[in-house]
Amino acid sequence: MPAAVAPPEQAENGAPDETADAAQNAEKEHVQTAWHAQLEEKLPGLLGREHEKYAVFAFYPNRDSQPFSYQSRPMRSASMIKVFILEKAMSDVEHQTLSLDETLTLHGSDKVGGAGVFSGWPNGSAIPVRQVLTLMITESDNTATNLMIDRLGMDAINTYIGNHGYSDTRLARKMMDTEAMQAGRENMTSVNDLGRYFTRLWRQEDMSPASRPFMLDCLFGQTDRECFPAAFPEARIAHKTGELDGLYDDGGIILRHDEPLILCIMDDDIFSRYLTIRTMKEVAKTIGAVYAQ
Repeated sequence: MPAAVAPPEQAENGAPDETADAAQNAEKEHVQTAWHAQLEEKLPGLLGREHEKYAVFAFYPNRDSQPFSYQSRPMRSASMIKVFILEKAMSDVEHQTLSLDETLTLHGSDKVGGAGVFSGWPNGSAIPVRQVLTLMITESDNTATNLMIDRLGMDAINTYIGNHGYSDTRLARKMMDTEAMQAGRENMTSVNDLGRYFTRLWRQEDMSPASRPFMLDCLFGQTDRECFPAAFPEARIAHKTGELDGLYDDGGIILRHDEPLILCIMDDDIFSRYLTIRTMKEVAKTIGAVYAQ
């Protein structure tokens, strides 16, 4: 597993140099405003004729005071919803209402298609929650996700999501529930909510020192490497991807030279999967060129 990533260090005690701090903050704001303006200008051209179908969130948490957000709005989440289920599960672990060593029994009725490996496992398999959560993220396992939805409760997951400020995010159905999809019940999120999620994770906000490494290990183990990992082959990336007909998403924490970049790109109703991933890589490289070391 990847080496643990330490949360940002807290400031040392001592009297601040207010003049120096003010000057430094003013310089940071100037740089941030400049690169936000550059991105706002460049993105329509980078995204091409389908630019209105994309949304982008970018944030250098060690350097910027505010993130960059472009066209964020509620969008079909695909498998990006799974990161919020992971966070809810780890909150329950911290509150001792769930254990990573607890086992869930796999029944034939639990198995669904799409991504994952559990659908091929024998009925009656007893699977530790630790493994269910891991494969829900690394392999985007749909059966694992549904097992966790049943264990945690859909209403409880949505209550957690709402209580933690993810205002554009809602779990409305299980994975591969075609009847629910045809009825118009769709899981939703936004780049702003995903950006908030990964920022909270990076800063270890409202989570224990034990939860953060487990969540990061899951996200570092993401096996879909077509987009952000291809754009930044030298980086360590804790991320999640999502895919449905007409969309491909990627979002996470990109670490280069120990400098974190939180980046989330979503789209919907896109014509070409290949062109979408190529476009997203170009956007990622452009944003990654800021503060390049």
